[in-house]
Amino acid sequence: MGMAASQARLLTLTSRLHDVEYKAQNIESQKIALATQKDELYQNYCDALDAKKIQVAFNNGDGTRNFVDATFATLCTYNENRCAQYSLTDSKTGKVIVSAETAAIYEDYNTDKYAFAFAMLGMGEDFAWYDDGGYYDDRMTMGMEVGIGVAGEDYGYGTASNGLNNLFMTDVEKMVFDKYYESNDKLKKAYDNLTETCNSEDTSMGEQREALENFRDVLYSEYGTEIYKYMRLNKNEETNTDPDASTAEFNPDFPEEFPQDEFNYYANLFEQIQAAGGCQEIDPQYESGEEGNEWLNNMVKAGRVTIEVYNATKKEWQETSVATSTNTNYLQEVQDETDLKKAEAEYEYELDKINAKDTKFDQDLSKLETERTSITTEMESIQKVRDDNIERTFGIFS
Repeated sequence: MGMAASQARLLTLTSRLHDVEYKAQNIESQKIALATQKDELYQNYCDALDAKKIQVAFNNGDGTRNFVDATFATLCTYNENRCAQYSLTDSKTGKVIVSAETAAIYEDYNTDKYAFAFAMLGMGEDFAWYDDGGYYDDRMTMGMEVGIGVAGEDYGYGTASNGLNNLFMTDVEKMVFDKYYESNDKLKKAYDNLTETCNSEDTSMGEQREALENFRDVLYSEYGTEIYKYMRLNKNEETNTDPDASTAEFNPDFPEEFPQDEFNYYANLFEQIQAAGGCQEIDPQYESGEEGNEWLNNMVKAGRVTIEVYNATKKEWQETSVATSTNTNYLQEVQDETDLKKAEAEYEYELDKINAKDTKFDQDLSKLETERTSITTEMESIQKVRDDNIERTFGIFS
């Protein structure tokens, strides 16, 4: 019975030892998992340290500048205090990214830079005078056709000798042109060149379009303010056609002073859209705020969107990036302090939780090691008693 009892006790202890060792192995596996979590947590923290966000410069009005987080709204909508004009281009489609409102206006005025600019100012219905509840001619309200000719003294619409529609001025533009044509040599020269080019059978459509654009550029550069005064006239009355008359009535929805900078901004945007072959709408949820800044940073970083800046000196759009931006582009990339603070708080909180678990695992392992040592000691004692018993009992047979 003594040997049987010893053997039974030994088997029980062996089972307990295996159970203790299994628990210890399981805890060791969990400690390894915690170590992996620590590595991931640290990597996320490092990523936050490396995280950058794009900012764009604004003038403060006192000769200083401040940088704000770049979003579609802060980067690509008109703001008189922003230091430069920018546009975003979808790298996949090549089209300019615009707001829904801009896309709708461009769809209506995609053949005329100046009509588009006026429409962006909210003056899309002010190109012509009303007559019995309607416009004299609907085509006049849509601004300019592209690549049209002109026949003789006909400034309206008709057919030139080459068969081209010769509508090239709105009602308002024609009034200003008629008023200043004879007294301005620069304007007269541009118009005479347009007339000659469009009535020549030897000129291409491209040359006619260039002559037309040059003429209207001269007209607006010389008399943009005067054209705006005519645009502001209340056109419900046919006789209300002279902004300098004492009886002139103006639309109160528009400022008295011509918003030249904003007008030019939209004209520049039109040229960029035209060069890109069109535009596409941005998802409204990404236009502004933190989500807008995150979207812009991710899209630029992934190469999905390119930033272009308008060079006012060269009068052209140029691709730029934060990495290559100079002071003239007014962009910078800075540490994202908001994300960093969140990452720091998350890192400290999660690290405390991991360390608490790790400490608990160490305590459990210490208890298991104590138990394992106790079991091992007892097993060695039983084995010795058993071996001595066997030797005494069966020694007489040797």
